[in-house]
Amino acid sequence: MRLFIVIFFLMSCISSYAQFLPDNKSLNTQSVDRWMKSAEAMAPVAELMDSMLSSDEEIIKFDQLSALEQDQEIQQFLTEQNQWDFANALAKKWGWKSPGEFRRLSTKLGNAIAAYFSKKDMEGLNEDQINQLKAKLDPVILAVPESDVVFVQQHEKQLQAYIQAYGK
Repeated sequence: MRLFIVIFFLMSCISSYAQFLPDNKSLNTQSVDRWMKSAEAMAPVAELMDSMLSSDEEIIKFDQLSALEQDQEIQQFLTEQNQWDFANALAKKWGWKSPGEFRRLSTKLGNAIAAYFSKKDMEGLNEDQINQLKAKLDPVILAVPESDVVFVQQHEKQLQAYIQAYGK
């Protein structure tokens, strides 16, 4: 009985701790703050991961994989480049579960920033002009949830340096 109580206590502690960890699948203050703090340090890993995909078709195909499949492909690629241990240790140092998790949040944030700019570009345009602009946009940008665009808008000040760099 005592063992059961100890196990129950440990499980409840673990699950209550888990609720305080950021959800790195959506844009939220904690995850984006972690991303901003780690982006410079993670840049060499991000560049290396980007080099594994050489065409838009490869990027689309890769982005359609599950997180687990992406992580497996990233691990295989980085292992072949003799960079897995470095990349994984760096990701863990900054609180990411994997280099792939960092990449996924980076992509989500980048798409949200692009959608934010697109929405701003559409302000004051008539419906015809908006449709013409939408026809030129990447479907991924058009598919960004409104909640992500609103997040970027609400956190524009905190994201300003990244937004300015993205806009160049």
